[in-house]
Amino acid sequence: MSFKRMEGFAGSIPQKFADNKIPKCPMCGTTDPHWSLDERRGKLMSLDPEENANKYLFKCEKCGCILRAPVTDVVGVGRSSLLSWQGVAKKVHGKQVGAIYITVEEVGNMQTTDLYKGKEMTLEELNALAERI
Repeated sequence: MSFKRMEGFAGSIPQKFADNKIPKCPMCGTTDPHWSLDERRGKLMSLDPEENANKYLFKCEKCGCILRAPVTDVVGVGRSSLLSWQGVAKKVHGKQVGAIYITVEEVGNMQTTDLYKGKEMTLEELNALAERI
């Protein structure tokens, strides 16, 4: 993975999303996570909506934790069951269609938070977790 800050127009949507919507790292508690980004492509022929989705990865500069979010949630189309198959998949799997879902890909050097590795939660739950640290 080649994580980097996205300055300028290219990558500005996911960079602004991370900087504005996740102001505090949920693993180490820093208020200056200085998120760097990468992207993971989904599989083309999978019937699993989680495997199909392209994802943004956000890495905290301080602790190295990595958060993962579907591209469709970050840009907004995944928050509607009328605009995307991701929204329909959320509804089918009992998730809140209008919510943004984030998964803790890696906990970084904060091993005490290892129980969160692989855990998916809404953006609100993630930010509430960050406030408890």
